[in-house]
Amino acid sequence: MKILIIQRDNIGDLILTTPLISSLSRTLGGKVDLLVNTYNQKVLENNPHVGKVHPYSKLHHRQPGQSLFSVLFQRVKSYLNVRNAGYDVAIIARGEWSERPLKWARLSGAKRIIAIGNDTPPEVSDPVTLSGEQCHIVELFSRLAAPLGVTEPPAGLELYPTREEILTMRERLPLSEELPVFGIQISSRKPEQRWPAEKFIRLMHEIASQQPCQFLLFWSPGAADNKSHPGDDDKARQIIEACPDIALIPAQTRNLRELIAGMSLCQQILTSDGGALHVAAGVQVPTVALFGNSDAWFWGPWKVPSEILEAPGQDVSRLEVEVVVKHFMQLRQRVVAADQATVVAER
Repeated sequence: MKILIIQRDNIGDLILTTPLISSLSRTLGGKVDLLVNTYNQKVLENNPHVGKVHPYSKLHHRQPGQSLFSVLFQRVKSYLNVRNAGYDVAIIARGEWSERPLKWARLSGAKRIIAIGNDTPPEVSDPVTLSGEQCHIVELFSRLAAPLGVTEPPAGLELYPTREEILTMRERLPLSEELPVFGIQISSRKPEQRWPAEKFIRLMHEIASQQPCQFLLFWSPGAADNKSHPGDDDKARQIIEACPDIALIPAQTRNLRELIAGMSLCQQILTSDGGALHVAAGVQVPTVALFGNSDAWFWGPWKVPSEILEAPGQDVSRLEVEVVVKHFMQLRQRVVAADQATVVAER
């Protein structure tokens, strides 16, 4: 059975699709092909459950110096490759019905099209209806496998940094082997998910006063006024300049693979909801997640030890430093206790 999963959304959405990919691959005994956009494509590198990847270039994801012609040429190439692959099943991995991905499902010529929604057109041979109960998006995506007889509960998120990627990041960062590494990720696409720089500064000083540690600072590179990919270089600079007295190491990442490798070096991570949250969960790092105007029950950290803080008024900037520190240290204590129990059990 040749299966194509269509996932054209953001980085986090594709990471949240990895349990569905692995479940289909393991149960049905073959690799799964995907249609993705070029912005999130790097999520799939080295994934043993993934076969052919068809990249789709969105116009606003054009790289500097990349011509409109080259984007359109890649799109036509993907059209032809999808059409000629001979898929039996096309799965639209989206939490609610949307007409746009259907054109790719039609193009694939698949005999069966599976999608989530209560108002899907007749072309969707296997609609997965929404019943209204709350469930995590990973659990919702897992229902897309049920029409194919795959009903196992979804496992954890899967990202695969290579040994070379991890070593390269470790060599770039002056980390001590003696101290735990805490990741602090300061960027978020949505304004309601952004915690102010001064609160990150106070948080790190408070944590450092309670436990010897070192921090890796992660942020979206670039200028804040970049319309395609707003960055936080200025915010990161402000934080770095205010923290000369603690072990704060800027982990400047130039691409998604470097972010994945850098986060894999951490023992615990603090981040707002967004793609970076799911990167942390994808490399199995315990996570403190700050939520503003998004639903934690739907988008929260999946299958990793975590603490979730939902902000008053759905605005992360209103979360108090003392509250976040308390939850950060509670998670740390839980993880250390669990690790110690595991060591004792293995003796």
